[in-house]
Amino acid sequence: MTSHRAGLDTSPRDTILDAAARAFMERGFKATSIDDIARRLGATKGMVYHYFDSKTDLFFDIHQRGMDALFEAIEPELKRDLPAAERLHAMARRHVATLIETQHFQRAVAEGVQMHLRLSTTEAQRRELTRLQNRRRRYEQVFLEVLCEGIRQGDLHAGDPRLAIKPVLGALNSVINWYHPRYDTGPGALDALVEEVTTVALRGLTVR
Repeated sequence: MTSHRAGLDTSPRDTILDAAARAFMERGFKATSIDDIARRLGATKGMVYHYFDSKTDLFFDIHQRGMDALFEAIEPELKRDLPAAERLHAMARRHVATLIETQHFQRAVAEGVQMHLRLSTTEAQRRELTRLQNRRRRYEQVFLEVLCEGIRQGDLHAGDPRLAIKPVLGALNSVINWYHPRYDTGPGALDALVEEVTTVALRGLTVR
């Protein structure tokens, strides 16, 4: 599989984001402090604050990077000249592979969004959270449009496509909660896992 690492490189800002995402995944957003992130980096919290004003700002950037990775992964498949059913399968496969490759980012996003929805936030934070949530909806819309195209072509089926796409993405997204490197047991094992998850999640849309 081609690697998509949420746009990460060796810059200090991106190193901090990677450490924060891993800390959030392991300890939870609420339980993780800037001190925890700094210790993971082997640095002072002053270094973290040099690049980010708060833990919430870190979360927003992690959310952005996680979504960037997903959009980047599916874009080539979306543009391929293939029947919609084949494009949907390829998009779903890249989606699952990227969730695994950026699992710490995606887990932090999933946990953090729920946390922020329950907490009081500033007006600026609410606007940013709304913007990020709208971007997630646009991502879902891309899958929905390909599903509808497949239905028109007669290769896919859904009574209500807008409802059907939600459990499909839910099944695909579940990989961030249970995947562990122990499943990668040898050559081809991870690709086979991605293919199995994708096939099972899309099975209900297949015309029988």
